[in-house]
Amino acid sequence: MSPEELLQRYAEQDIAPTRRSADEVLDAAKTRIRRGRTRVAVVAGIAVVLVVAGAAFALPARKPDKGLPAVPATPSPSWTEREYPPAFAKPGAALHCTATALPELAGTDPLHRAVQAIDPTGKWIVGSSSAGTLVWKDGKVTAPSGGRWFSPNAVAANGTMAGYELLAKGGTAAATFRDNRITRLPTPEEVGESQAMRLDARGNALGFGVIGGDGRHVTLYWPASGGVVKLQSPPELTDESTGPTGPSAMNDDGVMIGYVFQDKRRMAYRWNPDGTGTVLDGPAYQGLQMAGDWVVGDGLVGADREFFSNNKGNPSPYFPHVRWNLRTGTADALGRFQTMAVSASGRLVGTGYSDYFGPAVWSDGTVTKLPLLKSWKKPEIRYAGISADGRTIVASSREDGNGDYDIVQWTC
Repeated sequence: MSPEELLQRYAEQDIAPTRRSADEVLDAAKTRIRRGRTRVAVVAGIAVVLVVAGAAFALPARKPDKGLPAVPATPSPSWTEREYPPAFAKPGAALHCTATALPELAGTDPLHRAVQAIDPTGKWIVGSSSAGTLVWKDGKVTAPSGGRWFSPNAVAANGTMAGYELLAKGGTAAATFRDNRITRLPTPEEVGESQAMRLDARGNALGFGVIGGDGRHVTLYWPASGGVVKLQSPPELTDESTGPTGPSAMNDDGVMIGYVFQDKRRMAYRWNPDGTGTVLDGPAYQGLQMAGDWVVGDGLVGADREFFSNNKGNPSPYFPHVRWNLRTGTADALGRFQTMAVSASGRLVGTGYSDYFGPAVWSDGTVTKLPLLKSWKKPEIRYAGISADGRTIVASSREDGNGDYDIVQWTC
């Protein structure tokens, strides 16, 4: 499917306002960057895993999973050897991207203003500020009056947002926002705070809830039709020392990826909305980011095996990541590149190569630094998002982890 066809598909979608009941899903991806490393904390069920990226797998020959589009079985995964570690693209080979500052809303505090999500078409960009929710569309920025106490984590092609409501008593409650109205999502009785982290094209949401005072997490799934489902690894695929896990990523078709334990090994796992799933045997042992057929997660393939095995005595601040395709089974070693978002076209946005922690894009095996609008010596990216076709990128960055956030949109 061409980028134009992909965007047309999204443009034709209209998701009904979600009235879901609660729990669902997954992945509290809290991005925090420290000088020298980038970590994405993903809350998968109860376990908190630090990283960002992927691997590839082959689905076993079997009947299609209930309620999900069929994914054909694939041959054993293969990977492409490229220049390694992936280097910054040389002049003339770099991806050409132009930077544009997103407009600022008068009266908002730059220190607390950040972009948090972009929809698959690239038309909707949302974030938060001292004025509450911010929406960028058609070159303008607004702060919906009904979004004063809402913070978005995801946005769909029709502008519906998923995230959380800030409660007067303190804490957060998973919610959606559309037509200037917050709709709180139901949660199980044992859940205290909650957030919705992902939103697919049908209006299904994935997030997590916190149980008890010890910070235990449960993955929650809110079907667009209503209700809430707790998604947990089956007992036979659960490690007793860590407890149940849940999916950490979901694509626009509702396919969810995470990890489980099989014979003491961490294995990538595909969840269905009804709680069933499939173990994915391949070079990835955990899926973290997902769009279309592309997944990025933890795993070792190709030259990554030698690179990271040679650094055992000197722990690397980087996590080994893999990009893999669900349908073809092919995979790419990403080296030290830390992925923060993946597009349905397979292009990645993130950071973390050598001593540079500003925004960068991985495309066809090369890494390109995204141009900055300010003359920062040590830029650090805090959030990044990318459209389905990989041509529109947004990010919040600041100098050396201090000062105001700079919000930029790139067209590549």
